[in-house]
Amino acid sequence: MFVKTRYYYYHKTFSNEFCDNIINIGNSLMPSYGKIGSKESGMNLKYRKSKVSWITDKNILHPIMFKMQEANVRAGWNFNLDLNLDLQAQFTKYEKNEFYHWHCDSFMDAQRNRKISFTLNLSDPNDYKGGDFEFDFRDSEKKLKPHIVKEAKEKGSCIIFPSFFFHRVKPVTKGVRYSLVVWLQGDNFK
Repeated sequence: MFVKTRYYYYHKTFSNEFCDNIINIGNSLMPSYGKIGSKESGMNLKYRKSKVSWITDKNILHPIMFKMQEANVRAGWNFNLDLNLDLQAQFTKYEKNEFYHWHCDSFMDAQRNRKISFTLNLSDPNDYKGGDFEFDFRDSEKKLKPHIVKEAKEKGSCIIFPSFFFHRVKPVTKGVRYSLVVWLQGDNFK
């Protein structure tokens, strides 16, 4: 699918207090290693190594969902989204040498699909090294390099993008990187 705007971002739109609150909540929950693909696919620490827990606090999810809906319109995607679902946010903690290789967030065989992905950087960029978020916008000849999303490096900054784009988180080389990921779903693309 072709879209004119590949991703949309908000620079430092969420406050330090908002981000710190999410980190405190996330760290109070029982984490597990993140899985790959559907829940049945399981864990593969050679492909994804990070700890996750799930947050359902509406005070966190509502402002995020608003930004996702706003980006859907401003970016010109205008995807048909189901806004009546109970959302969950994936709180992710990347420690030294932890990462997530290339993947996309949508599933080809599902009746309902993730359409828009949201990633919020909760960490101060001085608290970690590495951990860059990258997109793979390369053509079939692989002439272009992966695109590092520098706009989302600051604490409280977020990126919003169509869930079918391939992306990754490079290994953290020092410190800890925290993020929060949310998806909005809808009927499969036609």
